[in-house]
Amino acid sequence: MKNIRFPFAALLLFASTFAFSQSYKTAGGIRINKGIDLTVQQFIADGWTVEGILHSSIGSSNLGLTLLAEKHHKVIFRNANFYTGAGLHYYSQNEPINSEVVSKNVMGISVIGGLEVSIGRINIGFDWKPELHLTGDGKAFDYYGAALSARYIFYKRERKKVSDWKVWDKFDKKDNKKKRK
Repeated sequence: MKNIRFPFAALLLFASTFAFSQSYKTAGGIRINKGIDLTVQQFIADGWTVEGILHSSIGSSNLGLTLLAEKHHKVIFRNANFYTGAGLHYYSQNEPINSEVVSKNVMGISVIGGLEVSIGRINIGFDWKPELHLTGDGKAFDYYGAALSARYIFYKRERKKVSDWKVWDKFDKKDNKKKRK
Protein backbone atom coordinates (compact mmCIF):
# COMPACT_ATOMS: atom_id res chain seq x y z
CA MET A 1 0.00 0.00 0.00
CA LYS A 2 2.90 2.36 0.75
CA ASN A 3 4.20 1.86 -2.81
CA ILE A 4 0.98 3.38 -4.22
CA ARG A 5 1.00 6.52 -2.05
CA PHE A 6 4.06 8.21 -3.54
CA PRO A 7 3.01 7.93 -7.23
CA PHE A 8 -0.51 9.05 -6.32
CA ALA A 9 0.82 12.09 -4.40
CA ALA A 10 3.19 12.96 -7.28
CA LEU A 11 0.34 12.70 -9.79
CA LEU A 12 -1.88 14.91 -7.63
CA LEU A 13 0.87 17.56 -7.34
CA PHE A 14 1.55 17.35 -11.08
CA ALA A 15 -2.16 17.72 -11.93
CA SER A 16 -2.68 20.62 -9.51
CA THR A 17 0.10 22.54 -11.27
CA PHE A 18 -1.89 22.40 -14.50
CA ALA A 19 -5.03 23.71 -12.83
CA PHE A 20 -3.55 27.21 -12.67
CA SER A 21 -2.35 27.33 -16.30
CA GLN A 22 -3.09 30.21 -18.65
CA SER A 23 -3.44 30.26 -22.44
CA TYR A 24 -1.63 32.54 -24.87
CA LYS A 25 -1.86 34.22 -28.25
CA THR A 26 1.79 35.25 -28.52
CA ALA A 27 4.74 33.95 -26.50
CA GLY A 28 8.46 34.36 -26.99
CA GLY A 29 11.63 33.31 -25.23
CA ILE A 30 14.60 30.97 -25.36
CA ARG A 31 14.99 27.33 -26.39
CA ILE A 32 17.96 25.46 -24.97
CA ASN A 33 19.33 22.37 -26.69
CA LYS A 34 22.81 22.22 -28.22
CA GLY A 35 22.95 26.02 -28.09
CA ILE A 36 20.63 28.82 -27.07
CA ASP A 37 17.95 29.58 -29.64
CA LEU A 38 15.23 32.24 -29.75
CA THR A 39 11.64 31.05 -30.15
CA VAL A 40 8.31 32.79 -30.81
CA GLN A 41 4.91 31.08 -30.93
CA GLN A 42 1.76 32.68 -32.37
CA PHE A 43 -1.74 31.22 -31.95
CA ILE A 44 -3.50 31.22 -35.36
CA ALA A 45 -6.62 29.03 -35.09
CA ASP A 46 -8.36 26.48 -32.90
CA GLY A 47 -5.45 24.56 -31.38
CA TRP A 48 -2.94 25.63 -34.05
CA THR A 49 0.19 27.73 -33.57
CA VAL A 50 3.05 28.85 -35.77
CA GLU A 51 6.50 28.71 -34.21
CA GLY A 52 9.63 30.42 -35.44
CA ILE A 53 13.01 29.35 -34.07
CA LEU A 54 16.11 31.43 -34.68
CA HIS A 55 19.11 29.15 -34.26
CA SER A 56 21.80 31.47 -32.98
CA SER A 57 25.53 31.04 -32.77
CA ILE A 58 25.47 31.36 -28.95
CA GLY A 59 27.08 28.16 -27.72
CA SER A 60 27.18 26.43 -31.14
CA SER A 61 28.06 26.96 -34.79
CA ASN A 62 24.41 26.83 -35.88
CA LEU A 63 22.95 29.84 -37.63
CA GLY A 64 19.53 29.33 -39.15
CA LEU A 65 15.76 29.58 -39.03
CA THR A 66 13.00 27.00 -38.55
CA LEU A 67 9.28 27.66 -39.18
CA LEU A 68 6.80 25.11 -37.81
CA ALA A 69 3.02 24.64 -37.79
CA GLU A 70 1.96 22.90 -34.58
CA LYS A 71 -1.32 21.29 -33.48
CA HIS A 72 -1.94 21.42 -29.71
CA HIS A 73 -4.00 18.84 -27.83
CA LYS A 74 -5.21 19.47 -24.29
CA VAL A 75 -3.81 17.13 -21.62
CA ILE A 76 -5.72 16.69 -18.33
CA PHE A 77 -6.41 20.42 -17.82
CA ARG A 78 -6.70 23.54 -19.93
CA ASN A 79 -3.34 24.83 -21.25
CA ALA A 80 -1.38 21.72 -20.48
CA ASN A 81 -0.71 20.70 -24.07
CA PHE A 82 0.80 17.89 -26.05
CA TYR A 83 1.73 19.13 -29.50
CA THR A 84 3.04 17.81 -32.79
CA GLY A 85 4.01 19.67 -35.91
CA ALA A 86 6.12 19.99 -39.01
CA GLY A 87 7.80 22.67 -41.04
CA LEU A 88 10.89 23.79 -42.91
CA HIS A 89 14.36 24.80 -41.80
CA TYR A 90 17.32 26.62 -43.32
CA TYR A 91 20.82 26.92 -41.88
CA SER A 92 23.43 29.14 -43.44
CA GLN A 93 25.80 27.21 -41.18
CA ASN A 94 25.03 23.93 -39.36
CA GLU A 95 27.10 21.79 -37.01
CA PRO A 96 25.37 18.41 -36.52
CA ILE A 97 25.45 16.72 -33.12
CA ASN A 98 28.49 14.44 -32.53
CA SER A 99 30.26 15.87 -35.58
CA GLU A 100 33.09 18.28 -36.22
CA VAL A 101 31.93 18.98 -39.79
CA VAL A 102 30.18 22.32 -40.34
CA SER A 103 27.78 22.29 -43.31
CA LYS A 104 26.76 25.34 -45.32
CA ASN A 105 23.34 26.20 -46.84
CA VAL A 106 21.37 23.33 -45.31
CA MET A 107 17.62 23.16 -46.06
CA GLY A 108 15.10 20.52 -45.15
CA ILE A 109 12.05 19.33 -43.27
CA SER A 110 11.64 19.48 -39.48
CA VAL A 111 9.13 17.67 -37.29
CA ILE A 112 8.45 18.39 -33.62
CA GLY A 113 6.66 16.80 -30.70
CA GLY A 114 6.48 17.98 -27.13
CA LEU A 115 4.65 18.97 -23.98
CA GLU A 116 4.03 22.47 -22.65
CA VAL A 117 2.32 24.13 -19.72
CA SER A 118 1.51 27.79 -19.10
CA ILE A 119 1.49 29.12 -15.56
CA GLY A 120 0.61 32.78 -15.27
CA ARG A 121 2.65 34.58 -17.93
CA ILE A 122 5.29 31.85 -18.22
CA ASN A 123 5.15 29.02 -20.77
CA ILE A 124 7.49 26.05 -20.28
CA GLY A 125 7.91 23.47 -23.03
CA PHE A 126 9.89 20.28 -23.52
CA ASP A 127 10.21 18.92 -27.06
CA TRP A 128 12.14 16.83 -29.56
CA LYS A 129 12.78 18.18 -33.08
CA PRO A 130 14.43 15.82 -35.59
CA GLU A 131 15.39 17.20 -39.01
CA LEU A 132 15.75 15.72 -42.48
CA HIS A 133 18.27 17.74 -44.52
CA LEU A 134 17.51 17.82 -48.24
CA THR A 135 20.55 19.94 -49.17
CA GLY A 136 24.01 20.44 -47.68
CA ASP A 137 27.09 18.28 -47.46
CA GLY A 138 26.66 16.93 -43.92
CA LYS A 139 24.40 14.30 -42.39
CA ALA A 140 21.04 13.71 -44.06
CA PHE A 141 19.28 13.23 -40.70
CA ASP A 142 19.90 15.23 -37.53
CA TYR A 143 18.03 14.77 -34.28
CA TYR A 144 19.50 17.42 -31.91
CA GLY A 145 18.04 15.64 -28.90
CA ALA A 146 15.51 17.21 -26.59
CA ALA A 147 15.11 20.91 -25.90
CA LEU A 148 13.68 22.97 -23.07
CA SER A 149 11.86 26.22 -23.89
CA ALA A 150 10.97 29.04 -21.53
CA ARG A 151 8.71 31.71 -23.01
CA TYR A 152 7.07 34.86 -21.71
CA ILE A 153 3.38 35.23 -22.69
CA PHE A 154 2.97 38.65 -24.29
CA TYR A 155 -0.73 38.30 -25.12
CA LYS A 156 -3.13 35.95 -23.35
CA ARG A 157 -5.97 34.29 -25.22
CA GLU A 158 -9.45 34.96 -23.87
CA ARG A 159 -11.29 31.97 -22.52
CA LYS A 160 -14.28 30.72 -24.43
CA LYS A 161 -17.56 31.02 -22.57
CA VAL A 162 -19.31 27.73 -22.02
CA SER A 163 -22.78 27.73 -23.49
CA ASP A 164 -25.42 25.64 -21.80
CA TRP A 165 -28.33 23.84 -23.38
CA LYS A 166 -30.81 26.16 -21.67
CA VAL A 167 -32.58 23.16 -20.18
CA TRP A 168 -33.46 25.00 -16.98
CA ASP A 169 -34.75 28.06 -18.85
CA LYS A 170 -37.78 26.05 -20.01
CA PHE A 171 -38.71 25.23 -16.43
CA ASP A 172 -38.10 28.81 -15.34
CA LYS A 173 -40.48 30.18 -18.02
CA LYS A 174 -43.32 27.95 -16.81
CA ASP A 175 -42.81 29.12 -13.23
CA ASN A 176 -42.77 32.78 -14.34
CA LYS A 177 -46.07 32.36 -16.24
CA LYS A 178 -47.73 30.87 -13.15
CA LYS A 179 -46.46 33.70 -10.97
CA ARG A 180 -47.80 36.36 -13.36
CA LYS A 181 -51.36 34.96 -13.27
